[in-house]
Amino acid sequence: MGTALSSRRAAARPTVDSRRPFPGRLQRLADRVSSCLPWPRTAQPRCFFGLRETPGGPGFFSRKLTREFERQGRIVTHTRLRAARAALLFSVSWGDWFYRLCRLWGVRTVLRVDGFMLPSYFDNRAQPSGFQARALTTSDMRLNYRMQRDLLRADHVVYQSVFSKEMADAHLYNRRERYSVVHNGVDLERFQPEGRRGGRVRLLAAGSLRHEYMLGTILPVFARLWHKHDLELHVVGTLGQVCRRQLADFGEQNPEASERIRVVGAIDNDDMPREMNRADVLLHPRLGDWCPNVVVEAMACGLPVVCGSWGGAAELVGAGGIVVPTEKWSYGAEFVAGMATAAESVLASLAGYRESARKHAESEFDIRDVAEKYALAMGLKHAG
Repeated sequence: MGTALSSRRAAARPTVDSRRPFPGRLQRLADRVSSCLPWPRTAQPRCFFGLRETPGGPGFFSRKLTREFERQGRIVTHTRLRAARAALLFSVSWGDWFYRLCRLWGVRTVLRVDGFMLPSYFDNRAQPSGFQARALTTSDMRLNYRMQRDLLRADHVVYQSVFSKEMADAHLYNRRERYSVVHNGVDLERFQPEGRRGGRVRLLAAGSLRHEYMLGTILPVFARLWHKHDLELHVVGTLGQVCRRQLADFGEQNPEASERIRVVGAIDNDDMPREMNRADVLLHPRLGDWCPNVVVEAMACGLPVVCGSWGGAAELVGAGGIVVPTEKWSYGAEFVAGMATAAESVLASLAGYRESARKHAESEFDIRDVAEKYALAMGLKHAG
């Protein structure tokens, strides 16, 4: 394997920033118990978040929204439910008892619909590699059932994208009133361009890299383009076992190309702007996602995005990249070819795409505006 890939192997294993201990089972249990206590309300606008900061998209968004709410003068609690004016639930609630308490105490409930188990993905197909199970388990089905009930019971529902709404309508429950579509936001002061750096042009693969189709698409795109355009590839994010195997196999089969791959691994979200400003194009091949934070963050850094057309990411890109036409879960040679062609088109007009990406993020994804939309859904008055 090439030295650039192998020498970074140790760096491919960092966990998320240890300075921020994430809640374990005991903390989550303590949150639920504390939520039942008769905390008195105060004059300060207080809201309840059902999710503390955790690794992954919902947890990182919870951090961003908490920061912005508190900057605007709204206090966020994870324990004092009775003292809150409204409760924001991430993914699912804690059960029917939660809604009964909220009704009793006059707390408005807002459900933010995160991912659920799409039957079209969990189709029980055989996976010879053994890495990617496609079986829908009873635990998965329970999660879907809980979200169905929450979609029915919440006072208001926030969908992260039109695509998210369409999937929930088709597979869970068609909510016809008291809902809104709010794309994820980004702190435009934390995530911003830092100026063009020299050296080779760099492609970026970032986010949760746990499934075979992620690097299974990105590495073939890189193999097509690296020599022609003198490219490097940076891999930043949580690497699953299958992705580690793919990198190792690629290095053995393409030793010269693997010299140009830098594997960073998992980093804290606050460190992501630095990595994004070292790159030129984000390749985001994941299909069927709701509203990937990494796409919004990339454009805020002036990083153009190439993604597929089936999923929420396609709603985000606008003039800040290229959306590749594809079908549902349609990974394969045709998709690789489309992603490669789109990446070349972006590289041919890189300065224009970079400028458009930042402007689009400023217009559509400012966390201040997103926080106001969530506050409106939660029935909270403007805190300014």
